[in-house]
Amino acid sequence: MKQLLLAILFLYLLLPATAQNIFPPDVIKKKLEAVRIENSIKIDGKLDEPEWQLAKPIPDFIQIDPKQGELAKKRTVVRVLYNKNFLYVSAICYDTVGHNKYRVLNFKRDYSSGNTDFFAFAVDGYNDERNSVMFSTNPYGAQRDLLSFDDNYYDVDWDGLWYVRTQRTDTAWTAEIAVPWKTLRYKKSLDSLQTWGISFGRLARASNEFSSWPAFPRAYGPLRMPYAAKLINVKAPKPSTNIRLNPYTLYSYNETKENSKTVFSKSNVKPGGDIKWALNPNTLLDLTFNTDFAQADVDRKVNNINRFSVFFPERRQFFLENAGLFTVGMDPLPNGQADYSARIQPFFSRAIGLDAIGNPLNIDAGARLVYRSNKRNAGGLFIRQDGNDSVGAANFMVARYSQNFGKQNRVGTLISYKTEEPKNNGAAAKNFTGTIDGFFRFSQGLSLSMMGSLTADFKNNTGYAASAQLYYNSNTWIAWWNQSVVSAEYNPKMGFVARGNVIITDPGFFYQIRSKWLPKFIRSTGPGVSYTMYHNATTGKLTDLYINSNPIWFQFQNGGVVSWYAILTKQILENDFSPLGVTIAKGTYEYTRHTLSVSSDQSKKISASLAANLGKFYNGTYNSFKATVSFAPMPYFFLSPIIEVGKLKNVGFYRTTKNVTLYQMEGRVALNPRMQLSGLFQKSSASNTVSWNTRFSWEFRPLSYFYIVYNNNSIPQTIKTTDQQMIAKISYLKQF
Repeated sequence: MKQLLLAILFLYLLLPATAQNIFPPDVIKKKLEAVRIENSIKIDGKLDEPEWQLAKPIPDFIQIDPKQGELAKKRTVVRVLYNKNFLYVSAICYDTVGHNKYRVLNFKRDYSSGNTDFFAFAVDGYNDERNSVMFSTNPYGAQRDLLSFDDNYYDVDWDGLWYVRTQRTDTAWTAEIAVPWKTLRYKKSLDSLQTWGISFGRLARASNEFSSWPAFPRAYGPLRMPYAAKLINVKAPKPSTNIRLNPYTLYSYNETKENSKTVFSKSNVKPGGDIKWALNPNTLLDLTFNTDFAQADVDRKVNNINRFSVFFPERRQFFLENAGLFTVGMDPLPNGQADYSARIQPFFSRAIGLDAIGNPLNIDAGARLVYRSNKRNAGGLFIRQDGNDSVGAANFMVARYSQNFGKQNRVGTLISYKTEEPKNNGAAAKNFTGTIDGFFRFSQGLSLSMMGSLTADFKNNTGYAASAQLYYNSNTWIAWWNQSVVSAEYNPKMGFVARGNVIITDPGFFYQIRSKWLPKFIRSTGPGVSYTMYHNATTGKLTDLYINSNPIWFQFQNGGVVSWYAILTKQILENDFSPLGVTIAKGTYEYTRHTLSVSSDQSKKISASLAANLGKFYNGTYNSFKATVSFAPMPYFFLSPIIEVGKLKNVGFYRTTKNVTLYQMEGRVALNPRMQLSGLFQKSSASNTVSWNTRFSWEFRPLSYFYIVYNNNSIPQTIKTTDQQMIAKISYLKQF
């Protein structure tokens, strides 16, 4: 044990010397001049206006991957213009694959960027080399945008108001983009001309070549703003009134049937809406009334065989925006596929608007105020939640402050307070959580995150949690050391903790090899090891031990992956444990499990991935197989069936043998990026449920939507219970 810890410590000392090709940011930044025009550009993707020829194109893109530093083989020509209303960006992305053969799987907004051709650019309007907003599009004009801070916290689900159209030919695809000044955030300057940070990136997916301007190390990307170029001579208009109104009206019909007989039905008309007001370039106020999330994606069902709470990500738009500011705590690193977790979040928005078993609760009103600058960030959130038959109404309050110092360091605090009104002659409930945190980037590759948190409730029960994560990332190495502790009494009612009363120690590394001796079809390979221990925080006794190694890991030039993980496990159960309904008696168990996976090029019209999770499981065995197939013959149609089959054999106190299955089918049909029909079917034998979720969406003008949603959830037991819901919703966005 001591030898392993010393080896990991030595590794951290050695890493800065072994980093390869991690060049520092330019001392003298590359420059791009923005050209002002008086006329407006018609956004149609044709680039036929003569004004485009006034802007000097940027120099050639440089490869980030696969051959860092070389000129990109796929040429990209980018120009930047602006007038009094918009910042304009155009891109000609040369490629000879043919106008119908660009890699685009579907038209989903905020698409997965790794499996599609795309062009993107990031703008640092504060010119502080920390904040940025990114806009991205693919050859069919789908949109993806996000906010980034320090290339460390991301608001991926932020939706800005901007315009894009594209054209495709057999030799290139073009993108024409217009971003209103009111969508951008920039500092109020007394100078007539401003300088911003800007960077560009492009993925040519058929050859899997990622390139950028200016150049970035492969370990990072165009959101690492210290590497960005400078956009000079920007005469942005003085910030003015910037209010976005987004009212909605919704009609819903709910029905419950038992053995095909209706036992409950109700229809409802619900108005509501949001107001977004940019008080100044640094401050944004969001107000929400009678908030509705009918169009949010549903959670995916999982077969949970471990002792940790399942983390379901936030999917509701109001809470997704600016989520990065309020995100404090430690997320588990992608260090393999072992069945353990170390997630600690003092504040997690899914604690709002949902009861303990996931049923939605009405949100009457809410407000969020966010301030960002190059020196500090601050925010406040207040939500008033209605109750139901078993849960009282509640108020949620969150305050966040962080101070930036140095080039990329910050310290901050987060406070949350929940009050719940009494229900059924019960007592009122209160919960307070106070947290301090810090992030320190010692170099472009080495960083340290720290967090300490306390909780208290109305019964004067207090608890604490703390975590620290040392993380190193280069072109060759990824290495980490996580250390955290959660007391038995730590209970953030507005947060998420995967497991309480625990001390977690988790060092590990991954070494990526790129060498000429590898076959040409293999881009990289490399081993990795992590060592995770869980101790009872009260007694100090070991409860879990995982040694996770991946001796085989190959990434192909086309993006496919083959891997083998071996997980040596020791679990000391202090109490009985019941995964998938099978009781396992307390005691000590030692066993080894293996995870084998293979995936093809996920950007192709037909792709597949297979995963097998095999081996001993406590006193028996558990083997599972998961197959995913994706059909995308054209971007207008996407279908992906998923089948997961598992078998418990001779497991637990009663030596139980049991089969578990999970079927999922995801589909999407689209006329264009603005009119789509999507659906998700799920059937789980573990929860004995069947569900259908379908959604038609029409973006009839930018960020104004018409939705029709149908949900059907049934439990096929002796008395078959079926809940059906039909929703029609229209929202309209108007920006002043």
